[in-house]
Amino acid sequence: MAKGKSSQNSLKALAFPVQQFMAAWGTKARPSKLENVGDWPAPYALAAVRGEAVLRTHFFDGFIPKTNITHDAGQQLALWQHLVEDGGYITAWVQRLGIAKALRREAVLSADATHEHRALFCILLDALNTQAAHLLPWAIEGYFMHCYKAQFPTAPVAKTSTPQTQVLRDKLIRALKNHYHENVEVKESFKEGDDTDLKSTVEFSLLIKRASTKQWETMTTLERPRLKTARIAAYEAALKTTLQNQQT
Repeated sequence: MAKGKSSQNSLKALAFPVQQFMAAWGTKARPSKLENVGDWPAPYALAAVRGEAVLRTHFFDGFIPKTNITHDAGQQLALWQHLVEDGGYITAWVQRLGIAKALRREAVLSADATHEHRALFCILLDALNTQAAHLLPWAIEGYFMHCYKAQFPTAPVAKTSTPQTQVLRDKLIRALKNHYHENVEVKESFKEGDDTDLKSTVEFSLLIKRASTKQWETMTTLERPRLKTARIAAYEAALKTTLQNQQT
């Protein structure tokens, strides 16, 4: 994470980059009221379902391994119930991030919808997953670890290291700033598809936006069988190209 390991226990530090992302919400066309599914515009009802999958994946594959209860199914389910199903922690996080307020700038939401905190959280997770996946560790793993340590201060916590993709991302941004001599933003984009052999593939792209141009440009696009390997390969390729350009 950009602010370092020592900041992972700070809710302010966890919330800040996510709130920066949400500041851009409202730039898209508002869905019509006729598209509503119950209290939700249809695009956001769908996003909530997709975001639920993101929540479950990061909770059990990202957060749980950091708690040293990986091999105890009962404790995993109990922690899921306590931190997610009971709802209080997600409600507090949604309110702190200001998700309902940010979404109201973009979508027509009923009063009831703005109180469905888990759905609001999952809509945010879906947006992060497609537009800024590097922020998911802040929004999910970082937050739930903060709650876990607060509730169980003496519980064992696995030693963790910075994910490889985050290390590569930090190196790439530094290299781009040095090359262009200005601030540069990097975001991810990917889509899943099928190749001719009917094997699942992921097309992954890295896009950059320079402060002077203020336009997103594709830097790297490649395909791999899995998202994780595609992400790592894309950052490695982009970093290699940037460092080579600095030498020319």
